[in-house]
Amino acid sequence: MMFKRFNTSSSAKKKSIPSFLLPLLFLLTFFLIIFNKTDYFLIDKIKGYGVDYLLPVTKVISSPVTTISNISLRIQNIQYLENENLQLKEEIIRLKKWQTLAIKNSRENRVFKKLLNSTSHQVDIIKTASVINQTPGLYTKQVIINAGLNYNIVKDLAVINEKGLVGKTILSTNSNSKVLLINDSSSSIPVKTLSDNSYSILTGSADGKFLISSYTQNNQLPRLGDLLVTSGNAKIFPRDILVAKVIKVNADHFIALPYVDFNNLNYLQVVKSK
Repeated sequence: MMFKRFNTSSSAKKKSIPSFLLPLLFLLTFFLIIFNKTDYFLIDKIKGYGVDYLLPVTKVISSPVTTISNISLRIQNIQYLENENLQLKEEIIRLKKWQTLAIKNSRENRVFKKLLNSTSHQVDIIKTASVINQTPGLYTKQVIINAGLNYNIVKDLAVINEKGLVGKTILSTNSNSKVLLINDSSSSIPVKTLSDNSYSILTGSADGKFLISSYTQNNQLPRLGDLLVTSGNAKIFPRDILVAKVIKVNADHFIALPYVDFNNLNYLQVVKSK
């Protein structure tokens, strides 16, 4: 009897549970739907506030970063331009070196051409050499050329350039030679005038600017403006090499101006008579 009552109460409970859960499930479903809708609404609101308030803050925060990035980009551009400028400067220096070399070669070619054109048929060219040193002394007028015994250059050979007589060799080593210039006070050059073949001997003035007659044959003085060339009487200097022009005639001597510019001696020719 008791067993039957227990079963009856259990079955009654089983019947009452579903009726309780249905409203609860309905309420839970309703709240979930409302919460879901509310959640989307809140998220949209948060996004709206983010756009309205956070975006200016983001701009303020990102502004230094943008500025720094722009500065870094400008620095990189400046460094690139500086590198380009350095490369351009190096290129300009290289071009200037080539230009200088081209000018030097052109000048050398002109000098050599003049030397070839001015060389008399009365002489043999032993060597064309360059001046490597010029004595700055007040009492001696000498230069050193870069050719010596290795080119058969010995003492007492005439030296000329494209303008005329320069001097004579006075000392030779294996690779260099010393040349005494005609404007040195110890030089002695036998010359003649082209107008009347009057003979005289010239020496250099104290300052090296002029040539002064130390001897005239039969006391016969040249005329003003006469051209003087080597006479060939001394065996050192070949005949008819241009020496100077008479610029002043005194009672017992005359003064001549050399054709050679002794301040600009670059290339010289060592010659001898044929």
